Amino acid sequence: MLLIVLLGLALVAMTPSNGNELVLATNHCPEFWYNFNGRCYKYIATKMTWADAELHCLSIDSNLVSIHSLEEQNFVNSMIKSFDPTQAFTWIGLTDIHKEGSWM
Repeated sequence: MLLIVLLGLALVAMTPSNGNELVLATNHCPEFWYNFNGRCYKYIATKMTWADAELHCLSIDSNLVSIHSLEEQNFVNSMIKSFDPTQAFTWIGLTDIHKEGSWM
C-alpha cells in the first residue's frame, strides 16, 4: 500500500471547540497513520527543510503528499488543522526545486 506523509512544523493537541471534530479513519493503515480513499497519511510534527522532509519520507518508504483532488485537499487541510490548530506551514510533494516558479 502506498504510504504518504505530511510533514509539519509543530504538533499541538486538538481540543474541539464547536463539535465539528474530524474523525480520522485508520482502516488498513499502520498505527498512527490515517486512511483516505485507500491511501495512508501521517502528520509528522518535526521542523525540517523540504529536502530533509522528502528524505525522511523516503526513509520510511513513503513520500510527501501529492494532492490530486479537491476532496483530498480538504482531507489534508482537515488533518493539518486537527494536529495543529494554528495551521503552521506544512510541506507537501509539490516543489520548484529545479526552476523557481516552475512547480512539479
